[in-house]
Amino acid sequence: MQSVALYTLSVVLVLSPIALIVGLLQLAGWRQRTRLAEITQQIAVTDAVHAALGAIVSPVVRRTLGRGWRVTIPVPLDRPDTVSQVIETASRAFGDEDRTRPGRLQIVLTQQERPVPRRSNVLVAAGAARGESVSWI
Repeated sequence: MQSVALYTLSVVLVLSPIALIVGLLQLAGWRQRTRLAEITQQIAVTDAVHAALGAIVSPVVRRTLGRGWRVTIPVPLDRPDTVSQVIETASRAFGDEDRTRPGRLQIVLTQQERPVPRRSNVLVAAGAARGESVSWI
């Protein structure tokens, strides 16, 4: 009886690292498939919005734990007509099942940052500004 227990224990100890490695590989494969689906869907949403409205927004698509989608889109909130067109276009990029089932598609709107006006930098040597030679000698 004792030899059967020792044999079973030794088999479990030998197989547990293999099972752990197989489990980790399965987890890595699942994460890679999820990330590929996110990238594919993000490209589809971006292409749809850019085809309809031009390159005015850059959506970010992520998978939720409930197998749904969360689309985060920075939009100009002070332009409601543009916002509604972005929402309609982004939702059409998903399948009917994702659009019609509650909780499968979340569109999160954030305020789009305004571009910062930039001055053109002019490089002037220190001595040249006072009319002196710019040589180092």
